[in-house]
Amino acid sequence: MLEQLKTWGFRVCPESALVQGAQGCAAYYAAIGARRPELPYEIDGVVYKVNDFALQQQLGFVSRAPRWATAHKFPAQEEITKLLDVEFQVGRTGALTPVARLEPVFVGGVTVSNATLHNMDEVIRKDVRIGDTVIVRRAGDVIPEVVGPVPERRPDDTREITMPEQCPVCHSEVQRIADEAVYRCSGGLFCPAQVKEAIKHFASRKAMNIDGLGDKLVEQFFEQGLVKHVDDLYRLEAAQVAALERMGEKSAENLINALEKSKSTTLERFVFALGVREVGETTAKTLARYYGSLESLMAADQDSLQAAPDVGPVVAERVFQFFAEPHNQQTIQNLRELG
Repeated sequence: MLEQLKTWGFRVCPESALVQGAQGCAAYYAAIGARRPELPYEIDGVVYKVNDFALQQQLGFVSRAPRWATAHKFPAQEEITKLLDVEFQVGRTGALTPVARLEPVFVGGVTVSNATLHNMDEVIRKDVRIGDTVIVRRAGDVIPEVVGPVPERRPDDTREITMPEQCPVCHSEVQRIADEAVYRCSGGLFCPAQVKEAIKHFASRKAMNIDGLGDKLVEQFFEQGLVKHVDDLYRLEAAQVAALERMGEKSAENLINALEKSKSTTLERFVFALGVREVGETTAKTLARYYGSLESLMAADQDSLQAAPDVGPVVAERVFQFFAEPHNQQTIQNLRELG
């Protein structure tokens, strides 16, 4: 197929090759890997495909991936730099994630100055400290992460990384639930960081799909005091939005139209948009189809929830607790009244 496309004038990868068997694939992988630094473009691995349309049809697909093709990734590129400090970011569910602030270093085609440390269990396991010389890579050639320290370069004045007792944003107590690897801010929707992340999730493509409502615009809404909760989005007026930085009348009008359009959504998208812990797209779809209406879902007890397909006790408890929370009930009521 690639050769045919080439004869038609299409640009195709000049490195493609036809090989035989596993040994041929392994040899090609090694050869292209050795040439990787010399290529005029970034690659993160090799894709092997069965070179026979009839066999491709016979093998078919599993979920979204073909059975007749598979990716073989290269090991992530690693570099050495210094860990200057660690800050804790608060996510939508209140999870505190340690983020390493690094001396900028060029890794896998980009300059990296921040890298995830995942959680405190990983920090302890890797024995990473502030002031360490550390190895950094881009996991999957995408997300920068700290692999570990270089022990022989550790100075005497390094500092251990400790989890703060209070949320760095709202100063609520930080708690760790048994059997969980993460620490969480107990502030809930009192915590501005959690509310901001909840709004970003609410507006995301697979949730309410509010076109034009990006992260930076959400930050501006908070800075200007225009939005404090999810339902405030639907109280925005075009003039308020147009007055913001890098926004004009046309952009504001488009956003207001996108907000209005998002009101015509499905139950499964709305349930996913609410951001209930442990409820992803698939579970939201399951709950929407099982209960059929938001009223029935909100009224369900834990036993009823566990009767839904693929819903276990943990998910049932999360869903029940979410809809039992008065603030969440009020937010949902506000959203319904706003359209």
